[in-house]
Amino acid sequence: METTERKTINFGELLADYVTELEYGTIIHYQDIERITQEKYGTSRYYRFIAIAKRIAEGRGKMFKSIGGKDYQVLFPGDYTDAYAREIRLAKKRVKHGGKIIKGAPVNDMSIEERKVFNNVSDFHARLEASTRGSYVEVQTLTRKTHPLLAATNMQ
Repeated sequence: METTERKTINFGELLADYVTELEYGTIIHYQDIERITQEKYGTSRYYRFIAIAKRIAEGRGKMFKSIGGKDYQVLFPGDYTDAYAREIRLAKKRVKHGGKIIKGAPVNDMSIEERKVFNNVSDFHARLEASTRGSYVEVQTLTRKTHPLLAATNMQ
């Protein structure tokens, strides 16, 4: 009976409920996560529940991150811009990796129709890579603590 009951309970949502009630900066110990999710630290279900909880909590305006080791911490409001900058950096890396895939594609072995699709994707990738690189530079500039425009605004 317990197995059936465990399958119907959304432990990721229970964890998200717990996290969204916490104050900013609160440490979430792995024992608390184990208690809520009813999973031992290190299992694939444990991490799946954390991923689900992160997604749900983020939608509710709360984020939490790993703080090394087994524990997590609810982000302070000022940490959200750094979290965004990290996502942009990851996107830039993914787009760069996509470029390596495109550049290494066996074009000579493609059919005419496949080459047409390849050329369209390759053109799109060039635009995407330029856009991503520009966005990355802009976000890095904006999140810098000594941004020149922010310093000029504060001088008035």
